[in-house]
Amino acid sequence: MEDANACMNHRIQMIEDMKGEADMVTIKDVALRAGVNPSTVSRTLKDSSSISQTTKDKVRKAMKELGYVPNVAAQMLASGLTQSVGLVLPPLTSQERLSQPFFMEFITAINAAASKKSQTVSIATGESLEDLQHQVHLMHRQKRADGFIILYSEKEDPVKDYLLEHHLPFVVVGVAQDTSGAITYIDNDNRGMGRQAAEFLAEKGHQNILFVTDDLEGQVYSERYEGYSEAMAELNLPVYPSVVFDRHRAETLQDFMDRLTEKQATALVVIDDLSAVRIIQWLSFYQLRVPDDLSIISFNNSIYAKIIHPYLSSFDINIAELGRKSLEELLGLLEKPSKESKKILVPFHLKDRESVIRR
Repeated sequence: MEDANACMNHRIQMIEDMKGEADMVTIKDVALRAGVNPSTVSRTLKDSSSISQTTKDKVRKAMKELGYVPNVAAQMLASGLTQSVGLVLPPLTSQERLSQPFFMEFITAINAAASKKSQTVSIATGESLEDLQHQVHLMHRQKRADGFIILYSEKEDPVKDYLLEHHLPFVVVGVAQDTSGAITYIDNDNRGMGRQAAEFLAEKGHQNILFVTDDLEGQVYSERYEGYSEAMAELNLPVYPSVVFDRHRAETLQDFMDRLTEKQATALVVIDDLSAVRIIQWLSFYQLRVPDDLSIISFNNSIYAKIIHPYLSSFDINIAELGRKSLEELLGLLEKPSKESKKILVPFHLKDRESVIRR
């Protein structure tokens, strides 16, 4: 008896499902309401550049009025695309990297941008570049992503090599490393930020300004330090070698304090907000206060810049725009694989708060 009831309930559910499918709004319904061809609706769903913004707005209004929901499975069958992009995070080599707010903020930004384009985001993580290459290989073979956004930039990168070898569309968020012109890069003007940091402090009357970093190898550091050095030289102010501050290495902490005393520094340009917070904490052990004894300017305008006192003067690198632009460029490559590669610089601006005072 129970089996018979279950069978009957299953048949009823099938009938209800069929009714629901029959009542579903189709692309043709949207086209009729908007007064356009069904192909125009399809291209609007892909946010094609061949459709004017006015027409897109008209089609989207019709979709909203009719309650249209795209049939992703049907789109995948028709186009062969997954409607998903792969986001490749840098190797998670330490807890320090995980504690940087930049990555979570970028993931949030790229998800928001993808949602507006009816795309989903799949994330690849690993402890090494080789791990990441394996993850990207699986995502490609299992058709979990149509293209990739690489959230780091390395000269020797098996992930990048794999994507180039298999002719898969991708863009890189970071410093341009490739000179062949085959890869699109989206980045900030790190040199410009380093320059503006030095100029801003000099305008406040500071002359002995040190550049502090936690890593001498990174390309972001190199560009920011070069900008600082160029500005200091043009202002006829002393250009000092960068200072390493690594709380896990006692020798760098002592060297940091020695350099402050030796150079009689009144201001620091610090590689990122997290490092700046740790420096402020370290200085407090020596009864040195920011900004009374030492002014600090940093980069990224992360949550750390807004939760410590004094609030940090920090460069906002416009993470939301980095995410939006990287997705836009990737979707452009998916639509037109022959699209010319480019280097795109996303604007930045300085948030002047409490950590810098006039001398």
